[in-house]
Amino acid sequence: MQLLSTEALRHLPAAILPRLVDMFGKTTPALLTDIQQHASSGDLRAMAQAAHKLKGSCVSLGAEQMAAICKELQHKGESNDASGINEYVAELTSIYPATFAEMQKL
Repeated sequence: MQLLSTEALRHLPAAILPRLVDMFGKTTPALLTDIQQHASSGDLRAMAQAAHKLKGSCVSLGAEQMAAICKELQHKGESNDASGINEYVAELTSIYPATFAEMQKL
Protein backbone atom coordinates (compact mmCIF):
# COMPACT_ATOMS: atom_id res chain seq x y z
CA MET A 1 0.00 0.00 0.00
CA GLN A 2 1.34 3.41 -0.92
CA LEU A 3 1.72 6.16 1.66
CA LEU A 4 -0.56 8.62 -0.12
CA SER A 5 -3.59 8.12 -2.31
CA THR A 6 -3.39 10.46 -5.26
CA GLU A 7 -7.08 9.81 -5.87
CA ALA A 8 -8.02 11.36 -2.52
CA LEU A 9 -5.74 14.31 -3.15
CA ARG A 10 -7.37 15.11 -6.50
CA HIS A 11 -10.54 16.10 -4.66
CA LEU A 12 -8.79 18.77 -2.62
CA PRO A 13 -8.52 22.33 -3.96
CA ALA A 14 -4.90 23.01 -4.91
CA ALA A 15 -5.09 26.46 -3.34
CA ILE A 16 -5.63 25.12 0.17
CA LEU A 17 -3.55 21.93 -0.02
CA PRO A 18 -0.35 23.56 1.33
CA ARG A 19 -2.25 24.89 4.35
CA LEU A 20 -3.82 21.49 5.01
CA VAL A 21 -0.43 19.78 4.81
CA ASP A 22 1.07 22.39 7.13
CA MET A 23 -1.78 21.90 9.62
CA PHE A 24 -1.32 18.12 9.43
CA GLY A 25 2.37 18.57 10.22
CA LYS A 26 1.60 20.78 13.20
CA THR A 27 -1.21 18.71 14.75
CA THR A 28 -0.12 15.14 14.10
CA PRO A 29 2.86 14.96 16.49
CA ALA A 30 0.62 15.88 19.45
CA LEU A 31 -1.98 13.31 18.41
CA LEU A 32 0.72 10.65 18.06
CA THR A 33 1.94 11.52 21.55
CA ASP A 34 -1.61 11.28 22.89
CA ILE A 35 -2.09 7.89 21.24
CA GLN A 36 1.22 6.62 22.65
CA GLN A 37 0.54 7.89 26.16
CA HIS A 38 -3.00 6.57 26.30
CA ALA A 39 -1.90 3.19 24.94
CA SER A 40 0.90 3.00 27.53
CA SER A 41 -1.35 3.96 30.41
CA GLY A 42 -4.10 1.58 29.34
CA ASP A 43 -6.66 4.33 28.70
CA LEU A 44 -7.93 2.65 25.56
CA ARG A 45 -11.03 4.84 25.20
CA ALA A 46 -8.90 7.99 25.11
CA MET A 47 -6.51 6.27 22.69
CA ALA A 48 -9.47 5.45 20.45
CA GLN A 49 -10.61 9.07 20.48
CA ALA A 50 -7.15 10.37 19.54
CA ALA A 51 -6.84 7.71 16.82
CA HIS A 52 -10.26 8.70 15.48
CA LYS A 53 -9.22 12.33 15.29
CA LEU A 54 -5.98 11.50 13.47
CA LYS A 55 -7.77 9.06 11.16
CA GLY A 56 -10.00 11.87 9.89
CA SER A 57 -7.01 14.01 8.96
CA CYS A 58 -5.28 11.07 7.34
CA VAL A 59 -8.33 10.15 5.24
CA SER A 60 -8.76 13.77 4.12
CA LEU A 61 -5.19 13.98 2.92
CA GLY A 62 -4.98 10.50 1.42
CA ALA A 63 -2.61 9.04 4.03
CA GLU A 64 -4.03 5.55 3.56
CA GLN A 65 -1.58 3.53 5.65
CA MET A 66 -1.80 5.88 8.60
CA ALA A 67 -5.61 5.94 8.33
CA ALA A 68 -5.75 2.13 8.32
CA ILE A 69 -3.62 1.90 11.45
CA CYS A 70 -5.68 4.59 13.17
CA LYS A 71 -8.83 2.66 12.28
CA GLU A 72 -7.39 -0.47 13.93
CA LEU A 73 -6.35 1.48 17.02
CA GLN A 74 -9.76 3.13 17.23
CA HIS A 75 -11.49 -0.25 16.96
CA LYS A 76 -9.21 -1.85 19.54
CA GLY A 77 -9.71 1.05 21.92
CA GLU A 78 -13.48 1.00 21.55
CA SER A 79 -13.46 -2.78 22.09
CA ASN A 80 -11.13 -2.45 25.09
CA ASP A 81 -8.72 -4.82 23.32
CA ALA A 82 -5.10 -4.05 24.16
CA SER A 83 -3.66 -6.89 22.08
CA GLY A 84 -1.16 -5.68 19.51
CA ILE A 85 -1.66 -1.99 20.18
CA ASN A 86 2.01 -1.35 20.91
CA GLU A 87 2.93 -2.70 17.47
CA TYR A 88 0.27 -0.55 15.80
CA VAL A 89 1.42 2.54 17.70
CA ALA A 90 5.06 1.85 16.77
CA GLU A 91 4.15 1.39 13.10
CA LEU A 92 2.02 4.54 13.06
CA THR A 93 4.80 6.57 14.64
CA SER A 94 7.41 5.16 12.28
CA ILE A 95 5.52 5.86 9.03
CA TYR A 96 4.44 9.40 9.94
CA PRO A 97 7.72 11.12 8.91
CA ALA A 98 7.76 9.49 5.45
CA THR A 99 4.06 10.18 4.96
CA PHE A 100 4.46 13.83 5.90
CA ALA A 101 7.51 14.12 3.63
CA GLU A 102 5.44 12.80 0.71
CA MET A 103 2.72 15.36 1.47
CA GLN A 104 5.26 18.16 1.46
CA LYS A 105 6.28 17.22 -2.10
CA LEU A 106 2.80 17.99 -3.41
